[in-house]
Amino acid sequence: MAKPRLVYLIGQFPAINHGYLLAEVRELRRLGFDVPVISVSPPDRPSAQLSSIEREEAAQTYYVKSLPPGHSALLNLVEFLRSPLRYLNGLAFALHLAGFHPEKRSYYLAYFAEAVLVGRRMRKLGISHVHASFSATVALIAAKVFLISWSFGVYGYGELHNPTASHLRGRIASAKFVRSISRFGRDQLMFACGGDDVPKLFYSPLGIDVAEFAPRAIQTANAVPRLLCVGRLSPEKNQALLLESLAQLKSQGRAVQLHLIGDGPDRQRLENYANELGISSSVVFEGWLQQEQLMTRYHSADIFVLSSLAEGIPMVLMEAMALEKPCVAPRIAGIPELIEHGIDGLLFAAADRDDLTQCLSNLLQSPDARRQMGKRAREKVLRDYDVTRNTARFAGLLEQQLPPPRA
Repeated sequence: MAKPRLVYLIGQFPAINHGYLLAEVRELRRLGFDVPVISVSPPDRPSAQLSSIEREEAAQTYYVKSLPPGHSALLNLVEFLRSPLRYLNGLAFALHLAGFHPEKRSYYLAYFAEAVLVGRRMRKLGISHVHASFSATVALIAAKVFLISWSFGVYGYGELHNPTASHLRGRIASAKFVRSISRFGRDQLMFACGGDDVPKLFYSPLGIDVAEFAPRAIQTANAVPRLLCVGRLSPEKNQALLLESLAQLKSQGRAVQLHLIGDGPDRQRLENYANELGISSSVVFEGWLQQEQLMTRYHSADIFVLSSLAEGIPMVLMEAMALEKPCVAPRIAGIPELIEHGIDGLLFAAADRDDLTQCLSNLLQSPDARRQMGKRAREKVLRDYDVTRNTARFAGLLEQQLPPPRA
């Protein structure tokens, strides 16, 4: 039987911190799905810095913001002339979402113009369903202007931390279905929506290519143990707690080095804080790295650690576990679904510096515990978070929820 056709609408594609979306799209195509991609923003790096697979995907992706403003305005005018009532209804809906805030209105007018371009592209492709990742507002508005259905994915903090401002209840009511990558996320969606919409909510986990993230047979021991943290440098990631814990370890006489991979609004503050704590020589701020460089850092790490205040199920944690790295992470959101404390990783109470320090200290003093925990971590990922198996699961959801294409 023919597979349903759908467009993937993504906020930015490809993007270095959303590689799992690229993997999922390609796996769906391997399973026989027609999945063209529309990206609101162009890739996060110049073409020369993209991998060959990313360049291949970028070449066939429709980029909304790459259109010149004049061309975008002209296409909006054409759509208005084609169907004035639907166009004006969609515009009124976008302004209603914005409320009476002038700044928000400017944003929502931009979302509306983008939604019109998305809908026109879908009509040209002959596809009537769009699945949104990090672009739900644009898809929501597009569904008001065009005769299309839509769904969206919920990945964690970004979609759940302010359900009122993001109109989450209305999004769920409008969507055909909602996919959460964690059980915790689905629970939060149940709180946000009306009872009649609960059957729309599905748990469907992501996965990684476990062959790509295979551990090295022989690991070279570091003279000074290395901690690795990968993620955006921003308040919700709470890397300041990690710096405090590192300072505590140093005060106990433990030699250790921390590598922070990522960038963001907190970088300068964190660099200053490391100086204040007297640990700047033990902290390496590396910024975002290409995948090959990141893999090198993964392989050379002794312990992978996160200190977040909010998460979904972090893909970087999954990657580190697949590489047999012992992981330390906060007991929040979907992380306990991935790590069983004391078995395949260690969990600490969120924002508790002493608990984090104790977990790190326990692993630092026992190389054997690190090895055993790392092996069990990979077994967990192989069992529950393989991209081939989990994409097949999501494909089943798509076939259940979407009609097959017409002959």
